[in-house]
Formats: sequence, C-alpha cells, structure tokens
Amino acid sequence: MIFCSRPQKFTRRNFVILLLLLSAGSFLIWRLIPEGSWFGSQTDWYSQHMTIADYMRKNFYATGQLFPDFTGLGGGTNFFSLSYYGFMRPDVLISYLFPGIAMAYFIQGYAILEILLGGGLIYYWLHRKGFSDFTSFACGFFYLTANCFFQAHRQIMFVNYMPFLILAFMFLDQILDVRKAAKYRFRPHVGLVISLFFCILHSFYFFPSCFTACILYIFHLLPDFLQNAEETIRKKLKHKIWWNYILDVSIAVSMNMFLLLPTGLAILGNKKDTGNSTSLLKILGVNPTLDSILYSPYGCGLTVICLYALFLCIREKRTRKLAIAIFALLFFDIFYWILNATLYVRPKSLIPFLPLILYLTAQALEGLHLKKIRHSLPLTLLCAIPVIVQLVFLLRNDQVRHLTMADLILLLLVVTISLFLEKKEFSLPCRPLFANICGLVLLCAVPAMLYLAKGQEERYASRSDESRDYFSQEDLEGYCENTQSRFDIIEHPSNNTNYVITGDQNKSTLYSSITNSTYNNLIYDILKMPISIRNRVAMTADENPFQEYLMGVRYIQTKADKVPAGYTVLQEKEGHVLAENENVLPFAYGSTALMTEDDYDQLSYPENLDTLANRTIVSGASDDTALKSTPYVSQMKNYTLPGDFFSRETSKKNITVEKKLPETLTASTILLISFDVEYDGERDVSIIIDGVRNRLSGSLAPYPNNNHTFSYMLSSDQDRDSLKITFSKGDYEIKNVSAYTIPLSALSHPGVVTFQEHDTAGKQIVNGTITMPEDGYFVTSYTYSNGYKAYVDGTEVTPVQVNKAFVGFPLQKGAHEIVLEFHAPGKSLGLIFSCLAALFLILWNLLCLPRHK
Repeated sequence: MIFCSRPQKFTRRNFVILLLLLSAGSFLIWRLIPEGSWFGSQTDWYSQHMTIADYMRKNFYATGQLFPDFTGLGGGTNFFSLSYYGFMRPDVLISYLFPGIAMAYFIQGYAILEILLGGGLIYYWLHRKGFSDFTSFACGFFYLTANCFFQAHRQIMFVNYMPFLILAFMFLDQILDVRKAAKYRFRPHVGLVISLFFCILHSFYFFPSCFTACILYIFHLLPDFLQNAEETIRKKLKHKIWWNYILDVSIAVSMNMFLLLPTGLAILGNKKDTGNSTSLLKILGVNPTLDSILYSPYGCGLTVICLYALFLCIREKRTRKLAIAIFALLFFDIFYWILNATLYVRPKSLIPFLPLILYLTAQALEGLHLKKIRHSLPLTLLCAIPVIVQLVFLLRNDQVRHLTMADLILLLLVVTISLFLEKKEFSLPCRPLFANICGLVLLCAVPAMLYLAKGQEERYASRSDESRDYFSQEDLEGYCENTQSRFDIIEHPSNNTNYVITGDQNKSTLYSSITNSTYNNLIYDILKMPISIRNRVAMTADENPFQEYLMGVRYIQTKADKVPAGYTVLQEKEGHVLAENENVLPFAYGSTALMTEDDYDQLSYPENLDTLANRTIVSGASDDTALKSTPYVSQMKNYTLPGDFFSRETSKKNITVEKKLPETLTASTILLISFDVEYDGERDVSIIIDGVRNRLSGSLAPYPNNNHTFSYMLSSDQDRDSLKITFSKGDYEIKNVSAYTIPLSALSHPGVVTFQEHDTAGKQIVNGTITMPEDGYFVTSYTYSNGYKAYVDGTEVTPVQVNKAFVGFPLQKGAHEIVLEFHAPGKSLGLIFSCLAALFLILWNLLCLPRHK
C-alpha cells in the first residue's frame, strides 16, 4: 500500500520547517567552500563551464549576436559545439545584463540556488502528497546531501536540470489526480511541457533518463488514477494519458529544436572520444558496487538507508513494480549503456532517478514510522554486500571509508534494535517531538558528514587566481595589430584553453565536449602536439613551432623564460609576456605550392611535419594531371642522443635532472624528441622537458588519452646545450627514443599569395580580394566541417578540405573577390520547429480554455 493520504495544505509550520531545511543545506555548502575559493573545481568548472560561459558573454558584446553560428575557438568551428555548456541557460543570459560582474558569481550562484531549490521542492512535493513533516524533511535532507551534487561544482550539467524534473513529477501528480479522472481531457499540459523544456535546455544529454523517469512515475500512478473509472472507459482513459504524455514531450522537444537540431548535427559530424571501446561483456554485466545509488558523485550518491528503503518497497505490493524497475536500472550495466546513448557504461545516467528513489524512501520511512511495515534483517544484510564491495575495491579516502562503515553499522544497529524491541513488544516512553528529532539526527548525521568529506576531495578554484589576467583588452588593441590572427595562451594550458580577452578573439585551442575530430587528429596525430592532460578531448596550447606556423598563431601569452623561437616580446608584466611572430601563415591566403594527399600520405614522421608547413595538401591522386604538384625535400636531420639520456634512478618519487646534449644546438634550431612509454598502472605518469609536459593517463581515467608516444618540439632564441627533465613517479619504461633537428627558417611556405582582408558582415567569416599569379588554391586555417559557403566573384563554389583539416577551394589565375560564410547546419530549421511548437502550445491552450456562461 501507499503510506500517504490525501494532499495536505502548506501551513506556516511547514514554511518554518522548510526554512530549517534550506538553512541546513546552506550551512553545509558554506562549510564546503574553502576560504578564498569559488564554488567550482579548478578543472572542469573553471576551465570549461565558467570560462565558456564567459566567452559567450564576451562574444555577444563583440558581435551583438545572441545566437551565433560560428566561434573563433578551436581553429574556428560551429558555435553549437559549445551548446552543451548552456548559452541559453537563465544564469548565462542574465549575466549579459551585468558585464561588470564576474561570470563566476552567476555560475556558482545559480548552482547553489538550484541545489536549495531542489531540496525545497522535494520537501514540498512529498508534503503535498501526504507524507509527514518528519519523512518530508528527511528526504529533503537526503537530497541536499546526495553526493551527486558534487557535480554542482564540477560537471554542472549532471545535476542542473533537477529542480525542473521535480516540477515535472509535481505536474504529473496534477495530471493524474484521481479527483479529475472523470473530466480528463486530451490536451497539452503547460506546466509539464515547460518543466521538460527547461530540463532539455539545461542538460539535453540527461533528458532520455528524465523522460524514462517520468514514464516510470506515470506507470506507478496509473492504478490509483484508473481504479474508480468504469471498466468500459478505463482503456480509453489509459490511452489518453499516454498520448497526452507523448504530446507534452514532443512539444517540449520541438520547442528546444533551435538548440537540439544544430547541436545534434554538430555531434554527428564528429566522433566522440570516449576512451577505450566498451566490450559486450561489460555491457551485459552487473554492478555489484551499486555506486549508481551509493556514495559516488558519479551516481545518485545516496546513503545506504535509501538502498534499504528501496528493498523494503520491493517487498510491498503497491510500490513493488516501481522499486524493481529502479533497482534493475541501478544494477544492470546495459541500462547505463542505453541511457548514456551507447557511448559508455557509466552510472552518471542514473542521476535523474534520484527523486524517484527519494519518493520510495519516503514510502518506506512513512510505513516504518506508522508501523505498517516491519524492518528486515535479511534485507539489511543484503544492503551490506555493495557497501563492503565498495570498501574493498573503490573507496580510498580514509575519512570516507570510516563514514561509510559507520553508515552501514548504524543501519544494522537500528534495524536490530527495532526488531528486538518489536519482538519484546516494548516501546520507548518519549514524546513524539523528541523522538522525531532523535530520528532525524540518526538519519541525517552520516549523510551530512559524507557530503562534507566527499566535497573536501575537490580542488576548488581560487578567487585570487590571476593566471589569465595579466593583459587587458586595451593591451591587445595597442600591441596586436592584426585582430584576425590567432592569440593563444601557452601558460596554464588546461585553465586557459577556452579563455579569451576579447569576444572576437581567434584561438587554435578548445576544450569542449564536442570537438572537430578531423582537427583533433591533425593536432595530435600529425602535428604531434604534447598531451599535457589525461584526455585528448581538450586541444590545448603548448610549444610546437609547426602548429604555431600552420595555424597562424601570431600572438601568444607565456612566461618570460618560455618564449619560443621566432617570437618577439611586445610587452612584459610580472614575468609574463605578450609576444608576436610575424612569420606564421595568415589565416587566409592563396597557394600555388601544392601536394596531393596521396603523395603526402606516403610520408612518415618527422618528414611530414616540415612538408605540411611548406606545401598545401589538397585532395587528388598523385597521378592527377590537373594538379600541379610541387616537389619538396624534407630538411629534417637525425640527432643522436646517448642511450642513457632518459634513464632515471627511482620510480618512488618525482625527480628532476639536467642532461647535457651531445652537441650544442644553435639558436632557432628546433629539437624534436619522441619516445614510447610502456605503462599500465592506475595513476597518470608524465615527463616534462624544458617546461613542456606529456602525460599518459592511468587506467582510472574516465577518458584515457592513450598517449603512449611522447613527442616534444623544443626551440629557443638562445643556444642550448642541456635539457631539464622531470620524471613523475611510477613504474614505466621508456623505449624507442628518436631525435631530429631542423632550423626554424625551414618553416617557410614558398607559394603563399597575399589575401587583402575587408570587413565582414552577417555570417561572413572571410571577405576580401586576391590576385593569383597562376592556378592554385584558396586556403584558410578554419577547421573543415559542414556549413561553409564559399563565393568567388559572387558565384558559389564548393568548399573542400585542404591541409588535412581546413577549409579551402580551387582558385584560377587572376584577380578575385572572395567571401566565405558559415551557416550552422540545422539552425534555421530548428528555429522554425521551436516557433511552431510554442505557437501550437499557446493556441491549443487558448482554444481549450473553459468557457463561462
């Protein structure tokens, strides 16, 4: 049976209890944040979520476009590659009105507001359903202390839809109110549509799980809704319910098509790097740790009490189906895989089922409180299995381990004592208020301490961090003459990959959940950029003369002692410099020195590097007579390093050594070093050479970078006779060392034809004139993808891929006017869908308004 009665009114007493609940949640968050820090992690929150939102605001002020097609990040790409980070979210949009307030205040403030709002809604929802204040408060507190809200200061899209999902459950209660069954009509329900609309707007990735959670809740409510209906209309009424839900979901999805359609096409146009492929055995496996519900910030992160309540609900007839369905989702890996869109097997997709788990927890607590169900020692012992498995195999933090053991022991004690007292028919002589307070302390103490212990594992971003604030917009305007040229920040590559000083700044770097896979392949597999973090999704900046030349990185910000060869210091502040290299390729130019892809693909490392810098690689076979291929001989020279150059004494700790080079390298000589790293440990290992880091992620990394070959390209304006090398601790082996040298002057494309830039307007990203001395190609360093439209002298031509990753097209001899535009695929059609869906919702509800006589 269901242990709640008819809906209750919300009284002043309930308002006071709600304030106490929210005060407790606020206190825990206050205790969580270290002094001088943001409510956000140093990694994902600071480098991606906050910084990309800051870029969106700056881009809006620079371009005036609220809904742009193109971004200058990542070598130039579809703006919808950033849509995962919520450029239409309320906190981001509101921030546009207050440019003088740091974006971090809006992002952290909205995250905290949503946590508290969700806890308050859980309390209100359960109270309105008839649960006692004790039960509603306890479940609201379980929500506020759920470890999944660790993601509110890391991967905020994992949880920021949650208040709207709870609202969706509340509107489903209204739709399936048994008192309205006889008058039920087929029409869209505005409240449910708006709730689902905001779920998608905040986190479209988690919407399939939200959609499934609502289906389970409808199945659960249907028996009560239909029980008083006549047998003849019951089937018809059930069909109405489901068609109404499908209609509501369809409208919510359609209203989001302005975001979903162009984003979906951007995703389909690229590969998602998920690390290692998922085996069939893993997909068909089970999760004995049940970290999908217990403790983990990448699952629901609840206490063992909630798992025990879930088992108790399986035992009760009225809640059995819902409880079994949720347990199956939590236990079988195939559901993780399906709800993660078949990308990988991870329990984060189960987070949207948190409100339903708390609803079942409320059912169990209410039944125990009213003594309508009994405790079960076998079920308690069953709960102990996943907890013990986690203690043995997963949990490493001693404080968390102790609290987890305390959580289990407390449950065992409470159940054992309750069963003993029940058997002896003995009741404790105490007042209900005192008993409720003691009960809440027992229920809430360990979850609160676990929440704080887990939260303290975070590396919070410092408010005083100035790693990106050395140079202002005025500095760029004063020192950087060519605003179209790319400006990369070499220092703190992870934090500054997405950071821009001005909204129209072009960068070669991008750290986003959606990236151009062709460009990613060029950067890491061809140009051999060092991988300094544990995944290769992020395309960060570091010293690489070939990448800087090809991408036209004319301006850089770096430390004064790490200025690459070819760059001249323009300005210095506190040991940080703004530097310029005029000898890189422009962002757009004509080329007459061509090489076919067939010929280029015959080359191997390192000859392919300087060849790419000296020739334009175009599609076509090597025997294609229509292409005038210009031969090139690589200028790479072998440089022999001693056999023990990368030897080290110990693997127990990090060590730094200085190694003498066998021959002094003259200024502006590029030294290329590569070697294989054999390692299969859990932790990451890294090797830093003269400030350039390469990292191989360990087996625990969620997105392993598989960087088993470390490559370095070192250059300096000074003669170099030694290298400073830092080896991280770890049991790994270095093999197959190779080294080469090449003068920086070898990076000099002989066929470049100057392009005269004009001002751009609308969707134009390139506009200008060029005079070709002979037939060739128009070449850009904008990453190739669907959506480009090219015009030569007003006539549309077909863009093609050049230089393995960029957009260009053939160009005949003579003077030409060139225009290159970018139209995000699906954007216009998505806008039409959204407008029509919103209009449909408004008109239907206007037509269905009750008419008063």
